[in-house]
Amino acid sequence: MSVHAGLVPRRALVALAAGSLLLTAACSGRADDSSGSASGSGGASDEPIVVGMSFPLSGPLAGASAVADGAAAYFERVNAEGGVNGREIDYQVLDDAYDPARQAENARQLVDQEGADVVLTFGGISSATAPYLNGEQVAHVAFGTQTALSDTDATPFTRGWFPDGTWEGQVVGQHITEVAPDAKVGVLGPNNDLTTSQVEGLAAAGVTPAKVLTVAPGVVDLTSQLNEMRGAGVDTLFLAVVGPAQPATLRAMADIGYRPTTYLYSAGSDFATSIGPAGLENVTNAYAAQYFKDPADPRWADDEGVQAFQEDIAEYGDEANADSYLAIEGYGAGAAVVAALEESGGEGGDAFTGAWDSIDGLDNPAILPGMQLSAGPGGRLVHQYRMLQFDGTSWQDAGDVVDADDFAQG
Repeated sequence: MSVHAGLVPRRALVALAAGSLLLTAACSGRADDSSGSASGSGGASDEPIVVGMSFPLSGPLAGASAVADGAAAYFERVNAEGGVNGREIDYQVLDDAYDPARQAENARQLVDQEGADVVLTFGGISSATAPYLNGEQVAHVAFGTQTALSDTDATPFTRGWFPDGTWEGQVVGQHITEVAPDAKVGVLGPNNDLTTSQVEGLAAAGVTPAKVLTVAPGVVDLTSQLNEMRGAGVDTLFLAVVGPAQPATLRAMADIGYRPTTYLYSAGSDFATSIGPAGLENVTNAYAAQYFKDPADPRWADDEGVQAFQEDIAEYGDEANADSYLAIEGYGAGAAVVAALEESGGEGGDAFTGAWDSIDGLDNPAILPGMQLSAGPGGRLVHQYRMLQFDGTSWQDAGDVVDADDFAQG
């Protein structure tokens, strides 16, 4: 193994997340190879497949480093088993601190200097990076819910991993109309497109919220907003704040005796960052529209996919992420990327996106039972949900699998 100039071993990824600028693993001798074009290794059977990754390893969303760690653990496992059709995955992670300019610059470095075949990016700022990658015809997988990342006509080399953000709102809206058609609905979330997309999804399901309140990310005490919701008569609350604000708000609801029927945003319904800190008793009976397994949920203790993830993250990643919902999302994405690379013969560009779009009925270790990956609306592979309800111990099924592909067709 040789190490690229300026890079450090990948096992330091999480430990250096607060300040590291460039991380790598599974290096395989490309350090002096400056001849790579936008199509990377060009499919040569004796060259590695270069997968570049730009993630916020520092800054306000540094927790997303767990996503990168999960994907990296899957790639490393594949390398340990002989690679993709005998070719090693040379995966490299750059820190962008969730700065769109840095992410775009990282993409240039990964393509121009490292010859990346595929580039993975995190968040809505991926929309600022997509034009460059599409201009270079480099396959791009974005971890973002933004609808713009579903526009495969405008950005034909970009594919989104997470579901489109409007779909979750629509699934929640459908459930509300079924179980409480006369509900007075409120939405409390961050002042960005996350809340906007969820409100749009609710509207698509025929639900018009009586009250929508937004707060800046990082605001934790939302007691005044909860009192405003209660004052407006809101009896059904879609709670979509993120980070420490989610459990703090659930605790505050209990403290002030405000007990609406509560729907939690999927990414804010995990044990490690939300339910555990909130207190199980303060989440009991809440709903969430989910698609990934939570490795910290006791329901999945004996699940083969979760066990494989936890074994691989302990062997190849940071064992501290063994209970991380974000890490298993990255792990599942790593599996999807490898499946597309196997189909494309290790090629990036349109061979990769063509392979991605041909995926149909593929099992994945991270998603809920009864679901599979299939190319769907906007080129997204994840578009199925199941409504779950927290019983005080774990999340239990509270509805059938709902496919957002039916929204597009209906």
